[in-house]
Amino acid sequence: MEPRDQILDHGQDYDGIKEYDNPLPQWFVLMFYSTIVFAFIYMGYYGGKTLGLTSAAPVGQGLAWSGAVLASELRDVENAKQPFVAPKDHESLEAMLKNPGNRSKGDALFKANCVACHGEQGQGVIGPNLNDKFWIHGGKPENIVASITHGYPDKGMPAWEPVLGAEKVQWLTAYVMSLKGKSVENAKAPQGTEEDD
Repeated sequence: MEPRDQILDHGQDYDGIKEYDNPLPQWFVLMFYSTIVFAFIYMGYYGGKTLGLTSAAPVGQGLAWSGAVLASELRDVENAKQPFVAPKDHESLEAMLKNPGNRSKGDALFKANCVACHGEQGQGVIGPNLNDKFWIHGGKPENIVASITHGYPDKGMPAWEPVLGAEKVQWLTAYVMSLKGKSVENAKAPQGTEEDD
């Protein structure tokens, strides 16, 4: 009698159904044992890294070394969280505003937040025209930063720094500075005092 035709001899005969002692297919057994081997390799590699027990850890320092690595990574995360410090002096601010990357980021912010009042090209709608040389609250970079940061709620200009943060205010300023002197159609009449660049 072939092994696969042997009936298990432990009384398993219900309703004429007999239980045979058939082995599992060879491919299934190999797959089962390979998952066990994979689990040990995986735990050895990734589990050892977690505990600081891999070859990267100095001999005998396992967990202490891992703690030092963790502390270093946490410091890096905290440094990345440091708030943006806006340039204070005129020269630093001018240099930052000349960065084309800041202008393009400011362009996206302007289109998302400022178009309703200042128009698609800064020509002025409810808010003033940003293309001419006339400025209500000053056209120097520090004046524009202050206007965007604190706003003029009595005139309908909200304070944007609490919403956007100081770095994005700088990007907006860079973009507004790039609008100066552009000639656009349907520009709003000049408001404020004329300023030379």
